[in-house]
Parts: sequence; structure tokens; C-alpha cells
Amino acid sequence: MDKIKVLFAADFSITKKDILDNAYLFEKYNAQVEVVDIDLGNTEEERAAYILKIEKEGPGSIHTSPELLDKVRDAEILITDFGAVGRDVIEAGIHLKLIGVLRSGVENVDTQAASERNIPVINAPGRVAAAVADYTVGMMIAEARNICRSSLTANGGAWKIRFSNFPYSHNLEGKTVGIIGFGAIGQMVAARLVPFGVKLLTYEPYLPVEKIREAGAQPVPLEELLRVSDYVTIHARLCRDTEKMMGREQFALMKPTAFFINTARAGLVDEVALTEVLAEHKIGGAALDVFAREPISADDPLLKLDNVTLTPHLAGTTSNVGHNSIAVILKDLDCYFNGKPMRNIKNKVTGW
Repeated sequence: MDKIKVLFAADFSITKKDILDNAYLFEKYNAQVEVVDIDLGNTEEERAAYILKIEKEGPGSIHTSPELLDKVRDAEILITDFGAVGRDVIEAGIHLKLIGVLRSGVENVDTQAASERNIPVINAPGRVAAAVADYTVGMMIAEARNICRSSLTANGGAWKIRFSNFPYSHNLEGKTVGIIGFGAIGQMVAARLVPFGVKLLTYEPYLPVEKIREAGAQPVPLEELLRVSDYVTIHARLCRDTEKMMGREQFALMKPTAFFINTARAGLVDEVALTEVLAEHKIGGAALDVFAREPISADDPLLKLDNVTLTPHLAGTTSNVGHNSIAVILKDLDCYFNGKPMRNIKNKVTGW
């Protein structure tokens, strides 16, 4: 029996080594794994520009490498991470029956072109959920307890033990944490916070109240969450309805001692408004892992503030992200290989 060709498009995030180290997972399916490297750029700026171009103009705006077009011709399955899969790639893959994306978003795939060929596009939801949840709790504590700030001063030769937020730099027990968005990551954040003895509130209009309460949280309107929470962490999915859902009006509702954490998407927040309320100390502080411009510019006003912890989009980055991503999408691939319905199809197809 001829082997099924599974073609992976590797990049800086999921590397060729990551893929080849996990190729053994496909042996039981009589599948042969091949890899093509996709060049997203050599610097963080170039990679960010590549991803932003796809988000704004679609995968067809990216030049496709001749190697990808050549290797996809005899592939049955194509799996990518950030690499663009435009109409030209899909049309070149004359034997293509399935496209996988090793992330939760599929904006780098021309899903319309895939649907026209009745090719399912599947994703890997939750592949970094645990990592992001861990990081979120770490960011909450780091900002409130000045861990990064004190490390910087100590490394610089100073020995500072009092910072501007000292009057409300408390331990977590007894505090109220508001979670905006209670999907996989929001629920994992809640689970990690329960042992700290916090009160959990959530704003999640799309989840049954019973499921929220089963996870130990109380569903409330967004305005109430903002008014009473000591920590506000956002985990909503970015879409037209949630873009800049945290703006001047929302930050004005928060306590002057409250901390805001964003390890999700920069687009969920009006960054200018957040910078202003931090500069004016209208909220206690913030911990941010995502920014409107990445990498953050050297003259960004956020860098001048003494009440914000900044990290360079690291929440989902772990040494085992490649294995985790492949393991998640492999659940649907196992269904595909065994003729069963797949759970995470993201486009319109029939017969699946």
C-alpha cells in the first residue's frame, strides 16, 4: 500500500526539528512525513510584518515559495503553522484532501478556496492554553508583587523594597479576580486560581451559566466585573465585536488599586487609553504580553511607566510547543485516518 504523504510547512515557531522529532506519531497511519521550510523573515520585525500582512490582506498576499508549490502536488494532507496557504497552494495540491493549522486561528489559509475543493481545514484549539494560563497567573503575581521590577533594580545594583503600589501589593487570598472570556484559557486560569482562595467572576455571554458555576466562577455583567475586581484578566477571542472592548470607559470603571492583565490579543484593548490610565495612576498597574506593535518600539510610552510589567509575547511559548500543537491536531487526524467525523473543521464542506 502506498504511503499517505503528510506535508508540514515549518517556520520559526514550529521548526523542522520539532516536526521530525514527532514524525513517529504518524507511523501507525502508514503516513510519510515530509517538511518544507517557510521563510517568514529573519527578524522579529519581519515575522510580525508577515503575520500582520496575512491578517490584513489574506494569505493570497504572500509570495509562495516554489518548493512548497512543488511538494504539495502529491500531498494528501498539508499542515502549516503561520505559513500562508493561498489559493495557488490549494490549486497546486491536486491530491490534497485535508489542511491543518497548528494554531487556533486559520486566517493564514484561504478557507474559501479550500471549501470550493471540499477540503476541510482543521485547527488545533487549546494547543497553548495551559501555557498561557500558567503565564497569566505568573503575570498577575509578578506585577502585584513587583517581582520583575525588583529584579531589575537588584540587577542594577540597587536594593529597593518599596514601590508605588506598595499600599495595595497584597497576596491573592480573599481578592476578586475578574476573567473576561471563559473559554479554554479562561477556565484554566480559574482552575489555577482556586487554590489561592480568590473569588472568581467572569463575563462570558456565550457559555451556559451552569458550566461557569461548575468551574467555580460567578457570571456577571462586564460593568460589574470591572467595578469590583482586584485583578482583571482578558481572554476573549478577537473579532469585530470584541475589538478594543477595553477602552477609556471600561478602564474608568476599574478600582484605582486594580491590576489589568492581557496575555491574549492586543486588539482587545485600546492601548492608548490603557497607557493614559497607567500614566495617571488611575488603575494600580498592568501586565502585558501583547502589543499593538510588535516588537514594541523603543520610544513607546509604556516603557517609561513604573506600574506595568511587559514581556515580548511569550505566554504561549514553551520548549514543547511543537509536540503540544501536533498532539492536539492529531486527535482530528486520527479521526480522518479512521474515517470518523472530525471535530475542529473551520470551513464549509460537505460529507465530513
